[in-house]
Amino acid sequence: MLRTKLLFAALLALLPMPALADITAHYTAGGKELVVEADQAGNSRLDVAGKFAIIHREGTDYVVIDDKDGPKVFELAEMASLIKGFIPKGGDPKAAEMRFGLAPGAAVAIAGQQGATWNLMMVQGDEASQKRHVEIVVAADPALAPVGDVFRRAIAIAADFFGQMFPAETGFSARLTELFAKGTPLRITPVDEAAAKPEAPLIEFKAFDTARIDPKHFELPAPVTSADELFSAMDGMMKPGGGKIQTLP
Repeated sequence: MLRTKLLFAALLALLPMPALADITAHYTAGGKELVVEADQAGNSRLDVAGKFAIIHREGTDYVVIDDKDGPKVFELAEMASLIKGFIPKGGDPKAAEMRFGLAPGAAVAIAGQQGATWNLMMVQGDEASQKRHVEIVVAADPALAPVGDVFRRAIAIAADFFGQMFPAETGFSARLTELFAKGTPLRITPVDEAAAKPEAPLIEFKAFDTARIDPKHFELPAPVTSADELFSAMDGMMKPGGGKIQTLP
């Protein structure tokens, strides 16, 4: 009986758990504010004001795109699946010769949060590409873990996309997933060693709070657009002179 209880406890420890408290994290992203919210019920929202939001509720991820005619809502999995259909399979033939790895960097503090620097880089491939990499600072603070979970769900979708361009043997998707498993991102910066000046961060952490989040933040602002309607709109966007997102019903 004791052995069974211990096994059950170990299995529970492996399951993703909801936040112990509501948390809201603020980032800058390309001159705009990126806000990540997560509540105790397991709902979350990643929002770039005036652009888009990703809402996770009842186990499903939705994309909300701001449009002049009002917000449009899509299931993220359906949208990702359709977009993958437009990506040429096989990608660059030279990609199979590439290899990616992770290299640790210095410890750094960002907005009062201690973080560890990691570099996602090409370790085998053409010389020019090897001079470019992505520097990511991650925090292991448990208080920020729910925010990290939101980013990890988004990265899982991105890794699936990259898998069509970079074969599994390159290690790109695996290293990307491994990197985001190390903690919550505090800063993501593209680095080009040949550039005259350093590039600005893609995102950078600014602050977080644990104030209660209004449950309405996780409600969908419009009915979900069906897969057929989404496919028709995307098919039109891919054709010369095709429609834009505004053509969706």
